[in-house]
Amino acid sequence: MSSVEKIKSNRYIQNIESWRWMTSLVLKGAAQTLATVGGGSKASRPSHVPEHLEVDFNFSAIDCSETDIHAGWRKLFDKPDIFWTPQNGGHWVVTRAEYISTVMKTPEIFSSDQIILPKGANPIRLLPLEAKPSEHGPYRAIIAKRVTPKAVTEMRDGVRALTIEMIESFRAKGECEFVEDFAKRLPIAVFLQLVDLPHDDREKLLEWTEVAVRSKSSLQIMTAFLHVINYLEYWIRERRAKPGDDLISDIVNAKIDGKPLSHDEIQGMLTTVLFGGLDTVAAILGFMAKFLAENPEHRQQLIDNPKLIPKAIDEMLRLHGIVNLSRSIAQDTELGGVFMKRGDMIQVPNSMFGVDDRAIDEPLVVDFMRPNIAASHAAFGLGIHRCVGSTLARMELTMFLEEWLTRIPEFSIAPGKNATTTAGQVNGIVQLPLCWPVS
Repeated sequence: MSSVEKIKSNRYIQNIESWRWMTSLVLKGAAQTLATVGGGSKASRPSHVPEHLEVDFNFSAIDCSETDIHAGWRKLFDKPDIFWTPQNGGHWVVTRAEYISTVMKTPEIFSSDQIILPKGANPIRLLPLEAKPSEHGPYRAIIAKRVTPKAVTEMRDGVRALTIEMIESFRAKGECEFVEDFAKRLPIAVFLQLVDLPHDDREKLLEWTEVAVRSKSSLQIMTAFLHVINYLEYWIRERRAKPGDDLISDIVNAKIDGKPLSHDEIQGMLTTVLFGGLDTVAAILGFMAKFLAENPEHRQQLIDNPKLIPKAIDEMLRLHGIVNLSRSIAQDTELGGVFMKRGDMIQVPNSMFGVDDRAIDEPLVVDFMRPNIAASHAAFGLGIHRCVGSTLARMELTMFLEEWLTRIPEFSIAPGKNATTTAGQVNGIVQLPLCWPVS
């Protein structure tokens, strides 16, 4: 019996043990959902929003989202640099690198205390992502020691072996469905080792994270978060009773200023680690594989000169931004000549940063020798909330490119089939059917 099944069979006991916390969480989430989405109706334009800045834009239903999600985002460059949409509870959207950088690097004004749209869709405070600047460091430090450059270097051989094993499992077939056969499998295998969770729980964890980051329904998002929270309740008790050498044990038994973390803090950190570890790397892998399948000349560059791989990773990250999280405006302010009120939500699509022609020369030209590539994208965020696991993510991407291109140097999207991309809080690929010659 997997731990997911055990948790289901003991859900009554589990919820009773923390019934006050769970009940308050459910009620909070339900109330926020009803107040925010109101059955799916659009928000009314507030009086401080000029009529000419209202654009009916829904990030979960972007044009081209099923064939080329990034092309869909780029269409926003034809809109005002900053606009307000009545969708998803009503929120601002910034589209230019200058303003994306300002929002992400000014947390005292553009607060990270709400990063999910619609506002209130996640019933738990996601730490350290939603921490105030003054409290962010200690939370981040708890996670960071597991993903330091030294720690990641020690993981390389194991991740390389996993990568090779997965590729070899389908290489002789001459085809694979890349998302299901590889992109989802590698990151979760690495993640489950990091947190010491059963491999049998993989499918359910992937299902819940997929709904939470890509569902168009606020109710489904909240439900997915609650599934994850209930799952984590079991492991919090297990690792508190029997700590191990893993990230979950680190978080459950951590102290800040000599005080143990509260139940809310533990759940918030574990939920963040879970979503960060399972979804974003899988999405990046998918977009990289799609690009290389469609661009054999760039693929050949990396085969001929593997030393270009670090630069290639940054260049492909620049072109294929992933995260579209948000901020809450903490005080009345002005950005780019636009007045915003305290309590407004503002979406910061990182995918727009690296393709802004005002900031990047020829942004749609892919150049693995582009100077200062690492500074040309915001794929891992900017400012204090920059992704704590970026070193680990880069290592996984490196292992993929090194081992895949060695074993499957020629590949393409299968004839008569297409890649399917999707929109949401995180851009992603749902399907990527690949094929290659077999000797």
